[in-house]
Amino acid sequence: MHQVVRLVLLRSMQGLVVDRGQADLGADHQDCKQGKLMPSICMRGLCACATVQAGVSRNEMQWGPEMPEGISSNELIPIKSQTMTIQNCFQQCLYDVPNFQRPYSWSEEQLADFWNDVVLANGDFFFGSTVTWVSEKRELFKSTHSIIDGQQRLTTSAILLSVVRDAFRKVACSFAGLSDFNAGAAESQATATQKYLITEDDDGKSYPVLHRPGEIFYEVIQNPNAIPSNVEWNGSDRQIGKARSFFEAKVTAEIKELPPGEQVERLKVIRSNALKARVIQVELTSEEDGFLVFETLNTRGTDLRLSDLVKNLLIRGGSTEVADRNTISERWGRVVERVQHGNASMDVVDRFIWQSWNSRRAAVKEPELFKAISQLVSINSAAHLDYLQELETDAATYRWLDSEDVQVQGKSAGARNAFALPEFVDSVRALAIFNVTVANSTIFAVVRKFQETNLIKQAQVISVLRFVESFHFQYTALTNSTSTGGTRARYNRFAVRLENAKSASEVSAAIADLKKRLHDSLPDRAKAHLAFRSLFYAPKLNLTRAQVLRSRKIFIAYILMSFAKLERLLPAGQNLTTWSIEHIKPQSKASLDYRDPVYSIGNLTLLTESLNSALGNAPLSSKIDELRKGSAYFDPELGSWDASSTDCPSDAQIEKRSDFLADDALDRVWNL
Repeated sequence: MHQVVRLVLLRSMQGLVVDRGQADLGADHQDCKQGKLMPSICMRGLCACATVQAGVSRNEMQWGPEMPEGISSNELIPIKSQTMTIQNCFQQCLYDVPNFQRPYSWSEEQLADFWNDVVLANGDFFFGSTVTWVSEKRELFKSTHSIIDGQQRLTTSAILLSVVRDAFRKVACSFAGLSDFNAGAAESQATATQKYLITEDDDGKSYPVLHRPGEIFYEVIQNPNAIPSNVEWNGSDRQIGKARSFFEAKVTAEIKELPPGEQVERLKVIRSNALKARVIQVELTSEEDGFLVFETLNTRGTDLRLSDLVKNLLIRGGSTEVADRNTISERWGRVVERVQHGNASMDVVDRFIWQSWNSRRAAVKEPELFKAISQLVSINSAAHLDYLQELETDAATYRWLDSEDVQVQGKSAGARNAFALPEFVDSVRALAIFNVTVANSTIFAVVRKFQETNLIKQAQVISVLRFVESFHFQYTALTNSTSTGGTRARYNRFAVRLENAKSASEVSAAIADLKKRLHDSLPDRAKAHLAFRSLFYAPKLNLTRAQVLRSRKIFIAYILMSFAKLERLLPAGQNLTTWSIEHIKPQSKASLDYRDPVYSIGNLTLLTESLNSALGNAPLSSKIDELRKGSAYFDPELGSWDASSTDCPSDAQIEKRSDFLADDALDRVWNL
């Protein structure tokens, strides 16, 4: 195992590739061949095949084998590695997740693989690699190893052990009164398990075996008796909570039908299998080498996200001081929280970084973005902080862009805030209802130009978003057309043009050009007209997913409210959830077919919740006066129904009103 080889970083999709010409692959490589290795691990290149002591050139880390002329390959990063079980890891080391690391992110699918391949395995199992450096050396106690790669595996193992610990205690408590059950032995097993999570030195000082940023991991996983901090859970915390719930369900299912004694034995087996899983612990000698290896390992075809790499880049390049790096990490964490906004997926953070970039600079493809960002900030540490500030600015906007209940913000003296403009907020909400994100770069640029300069007027801010809203109402919401690369490019070009505009006339020219391009890309009018007339609201029917999306209450309420706002019957900034959709001809008279005219847009109006409840299923002749006074918009076609003195509108009347509303929608309400 302890051969000396050279790790060469090739520009390939396999990341680290080992030149095995002089190396004895050993038994661990056979494990890989025999399928005892989780499938995703060997492809990373840091599988058991690479358990060697080696040196890697820092220049090769940066450039690969094709190093620029004049750069020496003799400056080696010392690398030491050894095979360890999870038990060895948690007994012999303390671990720290440094601030440049990504949050905990294992999905249920990955947890299921862990459970099936590791916990339920027969015998030991190769679990992948950890890459660390010794960040704090202790003479008579365990040293702290900061984790470059592998923290997801160690965190998952600790979460499972916490569930096993609590299961031992629950068994001990639940069956303490049984004469043939040794509750004390079960409690002893809980205590033994806890030692893998919290350990003590000879002086009785406690140390978490795995230290993660924030308080939740310590309070929930390692020491549930700790006084709670009551901090709000972030995305990483929520994923840890989901993982614990996953394992709680699995462990409970494993033992619930067993007698108490057998429950204890089964828990011991689960714990044993988790502790016997083997990893390759690769050790470096410095934090700077850690940064370099972290970035190199994860830009060679492995699974780190753009957001992970950008975080590492900003912390590494923003400062060399520990306190400053912690500050950068905290600022990055706030960006992520704003962007995720309750969504645990880091996909949204990657997409945000891409859209923010494309709102300021010539667009690049997402796979090429990290290289472009690296070049941007390579000037000096200040450039790293400037880029972080860009992300912070746009994150304050992004947090509202997918919110269907975004509300108007209060105005502040001397500040220009686009989200204090009700019409602007209404358009942002509409795009969220349409599930349109392709225009985000344009929104970023408009918000910044309004807040940071006086070159764009309030009316222009409202107009730009209204153009985008009107286009996507017809293009996306009505005709279900799919946004293309051309649509995204159009918005990116406008955003960059607006960003670079140096005068009010340049701003006006950019807006006029965007309006023309959107107008020229509108769908066929006949197609849009037919799609509008086909709108319906049938909340009591069983519908397909596609039908549900096109007939959601908030979508239909938005449409009906838009007519009222156009006539200035109601001000912008209405909370759509406070309004109710009234079927003028009662639903009780409808069939089970969603195409029944009763459900049609031509039979709908918008009322306050209280008025809708009061009217009930009353005939039209007795409620028409209330509709006239209480509807958000009482259009001329509804007025003609009043003149007909009928108890229920006919199908022909409903269809005629549908045509009228469709014409009005395309000619005036969502006209470009």
